[in-house]
Order: sequence, then C-alpha cells, then structure tokens
Amino acid sequence: MPTILLISSDLLFRSRIDDAARHAGLDLRVAKSVEQLERHLGAGSPALVIVDLEIETMDPVAAIRRLREGDEGPARRIVAYAGHTNIEAIKNGRAAGAGVVLARSGFVAQLPALLAGIAGEPRAPA
Repeated sequence: MPTILLISSDLLFRSRIDDAARHAGLDLRVAKSVEQLERHLGAGSPALVIVDLEIETMDPVAAIRRLREGDEGPARRIVAYAGHTNIEAIKNGRAAGAGVVLARSGFVAQLPALLAGIAGEPRAPA
C-alpha cells in the first residue's frame, strides 16, 4: 500500500486528509516534528509528501529542503498548501522546492485527484 506523509499539526485537516487517503487505498503517516519526519523518512520513501506551510511545530521550508536532499530528493513529489492570504508562505514553499503549492481551498478541491493518481500508479516491489 503506497504511503502518504503529511507534515501538519492541524488535527481537523489531518482527519480530512486521512479519510481521503483511506478512500483511495493509501496509508497516511503524520509528522509534527523534525524527529517524526526523520523517523518516517528512515522507514521508507513516501509516494507523496503533503506539507502544511503554516505548521507551527516545525519549519515547513526547512522540511521541504530536507525532503529535497539525497538521491531520491529531486524526484520526490511534494505538495504544499497554505491559506490563500498567506502569500509569503506560498512563495517560500515554491522557493524551497515543493513541486505544487496551492491555496488551502485549491488543495482541498484537488486532493481526491492527487490521491487517486498516487493510488493508481504502479509501485516497484520493495
């Protein structure tokens, strides 16, 4: 089962993403701290990383940069989101290397299609 890594401390939004991931047949892992991020990355490469650019428990830009390090970093899929009025966070997410950066409302609208695309991809055996 492909894994999605969510970097967020927002419990309500996490619940929404978790429901969508389960519906798509995906496993959701959550990191709210640098330590949790490192632990999840050490356990294997997620098919998609979703980053809340407004997380307060860690630096989301540093997290995106960390995700871009290493051999698979450039190919790793990273989708980030922030409130539509938080232009600075959106710019910073793009500059850090997130492949797709959306306003929160756009992310919600595109979430089912994003997850369906991941769930439908063939994965190489581990």
